[in-house]
Amino acid sequence: MTLRKAILSVVIVAAFFASHFLQRTLNRDREAFGLTRTAIISNAPPILAFTTVALGGFRGLIANALWIRTTELQEDGKYFEAVQLADWITKLQPHFTSVWVHQAWNMSYNISVKFPNPEDRWLWVQRAIELLRDEGMRYNPHEALMYRELGWIYQHKMGAYLDDAHMTYKARWARQIEDVLPGGRPDYATLLKPDTAAASNRVATLVNRYKLIPRSGAWSSSP
Repeated sequence: MTLRKAILSVVIVAAFFASHFLQRTLNRDREAFGLTRTAIISNAPPILAFTTVALGGFRGLIANALWIRTTELQEDGKYFEAVQLADWITKLQPHFTSVWVHQAWNMSYNISVKFPNPEDRWLWVQRAIELLRDEGMRYNPHEALMYRELGWIYQHKMGAYLDDAHMTYKARWARQIEDVLPGGRPDYATLLKPDTAAASNRVATLVNRYKLIPRSGAWSSSP
């Protein structure tokens, strides 16, 4: 019996050592394929930050609990509180596409209409666009749902006229685009081969801020 315990102990110790080296290989592969996200949760309660670090692989369980709470807040009409929780979920699980889409919809449709001032509404619609374009697509560059939602916000909020503040949205967006596309129409030849410093700066703004890369024959989105 003693010999059996000794053998089992040796096997357990060997397994621990083997798992240590195997885990290092797995971690390298996760990093190489972009499967590991360890973003620090800013402005989160200390207990949430501690639990996230302590549980490690159980981040998904924390995100699920927060998602349930977010849904409850949404049903109660507490949209501002839901935004904060959704922000934590995106940091816990940046590849959870539904949360990015849900949060953008919440900002552009539920929260924006709470403000009577069209300028205040535009700030929330713009934030929804930036959330998807600048943050969500950074982690999910191949998720069609993200592109669909971003396109819908552009089309419905600025292209259509169903929102009472649509003229403000159009004016603000036109003002932004005018800075990079003078006259409102792209000069493709200049965008493809900028011949002045000003043209180069406009192309840089398109790429870095609006995530649009001018290419021959098409515009390419670059999350």
